[in-house]
Amino acid sequence: MSVVRQAPAAPKAPVLLRGAISRARVESILARAAAVFALLFAVQTLPAVGVSSQYLSLPFAISIAVVLFGLLLVILVTAAVNGAKTKPTHIAMGIFTVVYTIVLALWPVGLLRGGSELADQPWLWYLITIAMIFADIVFAPRWAALFMVDVTAVYVFIRTQPAGGSAPVALALLDGFYVVLIGAFALATITAIRAAADRVDAAQGTAMEQYTRAARNHAAELERAKVDALVHDTVLSTLIEAARAETPDQRRAAVQMSQAALKTLQSAPVAFDVSVDVPVAQLADRLADAARLLSPRIDFQVMRVDDARVPGAVAEAVFTAAQQALINSLQHAGDDADDVIRTVVLDSDVSSGLTVQISDTGRGFDGSLVPAARLGLRVSIRERMHAVGGRVRVVSVPGGGTSIVIEWEPST
Repeated sequence: MSVVRQAPAAPKAPVLLRGAISRARVESILARAAAVFALLFAVQTLPAVGVSSQYLSLPFAISIAVVLFGLLLVILVTAAVNGAKTKPTHIAMGIFTVVYTIVLALWPVGLLRGGSELADQPWLWYLITIAMIFADIVFAPRWAALFMVDVTAVYVFIRTQPAGGSAPVALALLDGFYVVLIGAFALATITAIRAAADRVDAAQGTAMEQYTRAARNHAAELERAKVDALVHDTVLSTLIEAARAETPDQRRAAVQMSQAALKTLQSAPVAFDVSVDVPVAQLADRLADAARLLSPRIDFQVMRVDDARVPGAVAEAVFTAAQQALINSLQHAGDDADDVIRTVVLDSDVSSGLTVQISDTGRGFDGSLVPAARLGLRVSIRERMHAVGGRVRVVSVPGGGTSIVIEWEPST
């Protein structure tokens, strides 16, 4: 005798917390935070722009101010508008760092000929930290570190020149050390945050890969269980009924079940397409045909159908579960000669889902006394519906008949 395996429990999908840390989310936060940070520093720079510009040629002073502050405005807008799409913001940040370096190197060229030296550091000093943070975000760590060293060296040199206020070397080096310290801290922090986000992404990717593999294996196991259950529902059940047939009525019932089994096996390859939704009316027609084949005396009723549809996998599970419930009733509830009344009621609604109730007025049974080896109710009915998110309720009283309610509700 073939052994019907129990369908395995469906693997649980990994829980991906909404708003959890990820590389994409980190990049978006960094871009927006840097844009806001740049805006605050730019506002603080405006008074110094007016002071330093009086020592520069007017075209040069206007050009560098318009270009640098214009780029900062572009960065702020792209960070606010694009959200998770950080590429436009990163491009604007990269352009700013390059332009800033060029402007810093050309600063002495823009100084008025014959003009006195600056009384204080150039206003570009207030933007050097912004340029370094942008470089930390846009460039690879090694290139960001190289940019930090190079731009600091250029600034320290200019700071000691008349164009930079002729500051003492010690003061210029102190300013440079301050800038490098902030830039290095920002680079280390950004690198650490990105590394943590990459680890989270890798862990989630591994979890999803494992879940996909488990889901694939689960689908294969369900298919094996379905084939085993189909054999149990048809061939095995028919053989058992034929072996027990003693009276003419029992033999006729065995013949009817054999005919139904043959038709079921023949139609098995063309079951409901699980990839598309199936009209409930089609399910009702197929279930009515199966009921008539099993016993002409089964009363099949359809309450509501309308235009309701259910997933193909649900339709297949409901059909096979209801068919097995009818076979169980024919096998165990009593013969038609015993005046057993069997009823199938199908009801469906677009919002509430689908319900199929199989009832009989036969012998009934005590569920706690059903042997574990009896797989019809446990595997062919309960497990099938559980696999598609449905449920089965069984109400039976010894001597008082049996009612099996198969239910499925659409997920909200």
